[in-house]
Amino acid sequence: MITIFRKIREKTLIENKFSKYLIYAIGEIILVVIGILIALSVNNWNESNNLSKKELSQLTKLKNDVDSDIEYLNKEDSRYEKFEAASKISIDLFYKAENIKDLDSIYIMSSSLWNELYINQNSYNEMINSGSMYLIKNKELQKTITEYYIAVEANRMYLREVNKTQNHLWNINSDIYPYKFLVSLPENHKVDFGLIDTSWIGNPNSPSYLAVLSFLESNYGTNNVYRRFVYQRILEKADVLTKAIQEELKSRNK
Repeated sequence: MITIFRKIREKTLIENKFSKYLIYAIGEIILVVIGILIALSVNNWNESNNLSKKELSQLTKLKNDVDSDIEYLNKEDSRYEKFEAASKISIDLFYKAENIKDLDSIYIMSSSLWNELYINQNSYNEMINSGSMYLIKNKELQKTITEYYIAVEANRMYLREVNKTQNHLWNINSDIYPYKFLVSLPENHKVDFGLIDTSWIGNPNSPSYLAVLSFLESNYGTNNVYRRFVYQRILEKADVLTKAIQEELKSRNK
């Protein structure tokens, strides 16, 4: 088309028809401008389409992460449900304890873990570091994502405090040592228990008795009951988030 305009323009110049030349020259310019605008429009569409594909890819990976979080949290909650029930029994057993043999049962029932909160944040961190979090067109979804990982970090800090409390009660409190010593003795170890002071067992006025009771109660309430509360609270947010991502992916793939 531009070639045709150019030939016509050259012909009008030869025939000395300046007004016609001007019209065709303007037409040629308009065609060039239209071509540029079309090229920019196509380029912008391609760029927008690529960004949209990247957004959907990131959301898919994020959903996979959250789904794995849900699986992990459910497993942990089931495990700590057993710890919760057992640690409650250990307190009742401690109230009734009269001798060293009774302490073995208490120790077994009070066993638990002081673990971290392991949530997969790989996709989320990648989105934050690359700035692709801001590619999410659904701002409500963006808010839900942010709230989920803020809650995860806050609860991770809470559980670290729980672990710190349990560590202090078990490892730092010297009054608990007689209990730790007795439950740590191997079964085949020849020890004259008559030489070991066990008068603190069943004696609520003894510092050792109070220290062990404090640890058992903390293990039940703080380490197990509260930890399950944290898992369930994050599970609720994870469930909301994964459903929101699923809805977004479904609406965008129509």
